[in-house]
Order: sequence, then structure tokens, then C-alpha cells
Amino acid sequence: MLLSSLLNTFWQLSSELPVQLFGVFPFYFASFSDFLAMASNGISYSFFVWLSFGLTYLLLMGLLWWSYYQQRQFKQQLAAKMAREQRIKQYQEQQS
Repeated sequence: MLLSSLLNTFWQLSSELPVQLFGVFPFYFASFSDFLAMASNGISYSFFVWLSFGLTYLLLMGLLWWSYYQQRQFKQQLAAKMAREQRIKQYQEQQS
């Protein structure tokens, strides 16, 4: 009973959701497809908006990959340096 009344209340408020969620900020888009197309007053900015999101995402993924690559390179160089120092230490012990 309680669940059905909550669902009914939610469905009644769903038509008013943009007003309630964005009460401080005006909601400029009539539908979700208008939001994706970024069409407001007949002018479409979707190409520039989604291009900027795409480039930002691509650059962040590139930064993550580059950081991982650099960390892997550093670990390999550190392991090689430690192995080299170990070999030098063993050689010096054999000479003494």
C-alpha cells in the first residue's frame, strides 16, 4: 500500500520533475532528444558541445594511459638499476 502510494506520487511528479530539479535554474530543453541535439530556439550547438566533451574524454584517457605507461617504464628502469647494482656488489665481493 505504501509502495503503491509512493509510486503514484512519483509518477504524478514526474511531469514536474524538471521544474523541481532545476527550480533555481531554468530548464531550456523541451525533451531529452532536444537536450542531446542541444536545440534551443532553433539553434543547434550539439556539434560543438559533444565535440568538446569527446575531446576532453579522449585527453583524459590519454593522460591516464600515459601515466600508466610512465609508471611501468619507471618500475622497469628501477628493477634494472637494482639488478645492476646487485651484480656490481657481487663482482666487488668476488674481487676482494
